[in-house]
Amino acid sequence: MALFSILLGLIAGALTALLVSRMGRANALARAEREAKDLLTEAKENADYLADEAKLAADEVTDAVWSQYEQEINDLEARVKALDEDYRKKRSASDRAFNQDSREVQKQAQAVQEREKTIQEWQDRLDKRRKDGDKMRLDLIERLKAISGIEPEALKKQLAGEFEAQTQIDAKKKATAYEEDVRLNSEEIAKKILATALNRFPRAACTERGVGVVEIPNDDVKKRMLGPDGSNIALLQDLCGLEIGITEANTFQLTGYDPVRREITTRCLEKLLHERSPNHDTVRRLYEKTQNDVARKIESDGNRIAAELGQKDMSPEIKKMLGALRYRYSFAQNQHFHVAEVGWLCGILASELGFVDKKDAKRAGLLHDVGKAMDHNQEGGHAVLGADFIKNNGEKEHIVHAVRAHHYEEQPSTDLCFLVIGADAISGARPGARRSTATVYNQKIEDLTRIAEGYKGVQKSLILNAGREVRVIVDGRRVNDDRALQMCRKIADQIEEECQYPGQIKVVVIRETHAEATAGGR
Repeated sequence: MALFSILLGLIAGALTALLVSRMGRANALARAEREAKDLLTEAKENADYLADEAKLAADEVTDAVWSQYEQEINDLEARVKALDEDYRKKRSASDRAFNQDSREVQKQAQAVQEREKTIQEWQDRLDKRRKDGDKMRLDLIERLKAISGIEPEALKKQLAGEFEAQTQIDAKKKATAYEEDVRLNSEEIAKKILATALNRFPRAACTERGVGVVEIPNDDVKKRMLGPDGSNIALLQDLCGLEIGITEANTFQLTGYDPVRREITTRCLEKLLHERSPNHDTVRRLYEKTQNDVARKIESDGNRIAAELGQKDMSPEIKKMLGALRYRYSFAQNQHFHVAEVGWLCGILASELGFVDKKDAKRAGLLHDVGKAMDHNQEGGHAVLGADFIKNNGEKEHIVHAVRAHHYEEQPSTDLCFLVIGADAISGARPGARRSTATVYNQKIEDLTRIAEGYKGVQKSLILNAGREVRVIVDGRRVNDDRALQMCRKIADQIEEECQYPGQIKVVVIRETHAEATAGGR
């Protein structure tokens, strides 16, 4: 019983504690709900406050932005309105212009149609006239055929033959008159130009000669130079590639085709004269030194002559050839100075005439005889060799052509060619430029006489003015005027082909007609 009471007491206490606990928890829950509701209410109030603040801030920002860009927006709207108005005006003006142009095009098209109609009417009339003309021509041919009794083709050939014969006669007369006019007038003009050119560039007579001769002072010097059994001179001869002989006049005479080698040999002999005890080593040393000296001299002369004529852009190889011309001669005329003279004369003539570039004229004249410096073992004339050489060294085609054609190896086709030909003739033919031997002069006279008297009807020929004029007297009964003119031209052409001469040769054919009668006395 007591135990039961204790048990009941414990159960009651537990229940009481449980009830109290639940009541506390209910109260805590109620309190938490109240606090949450209060927090929610406060958060909502704060949110409403913040929303109101944000709205106010947004309104302020909107007002600020609008106040800042309102003027620009208004300006843009005004500009858009103005552009729209301008567009409408231009569109209206364009429409009016288009309508006006359309009307003009319609008018022009109508005018073209009327013009085509008029052209067609004229074409119809022209066709009708042609048909009438053809009919009249056929009728005229038939009437002429009936009157003359000759077929039209035969009559055409007859008239053509007569016309051709008359034309040839007229052409010969005009050719004769034109040639006479050219001879009278152009010769005077040419003489003035040539005289001006020569006076502007005077060159003294050439006194130098390419003669390989070295004088020996005495027998002691000769013996010392020759060495044992003439071995020194034999060695020098082998090194230089020339034959060295001793004349009766006690001089060394050099024989060889290469003028540069001849110059080297001459200088070596002159230096050997001053050696006290020359031997093989001395000869070799002198030869090498002299060879270098001559090479430097050739290069220096080439550079100098190119610079003298203002041709600084020329190939070094071409300049060396121009320097090598210093040791080549033609009729005792030094070719180094000859090409410079021709270059200057070409430039002067170009400036006087005015139709050729002065620099090109100088260049072509300077290079025209560069082929004479080529080795004699190369085949071909000096004009062809020189032209090929300068072409391979970068010269322009018109300069190459002028060099190749200056002796007619190629037909001249430019004014520059004839300018070089003329300047070359002036340089070779001027007084004091060249000297010719009696043998060469006699051969020239014989060739001119042979050519002149080689034509039928020639009675006699006269060579005048030191071979610069050929007068041919023909039989007037066997040679008429036309044939005399043809003969004169043929003789001149044959002289050009077969003879070599500086300057020009004038050919004159003289034809005389004699009439004789005898009156008997009574």
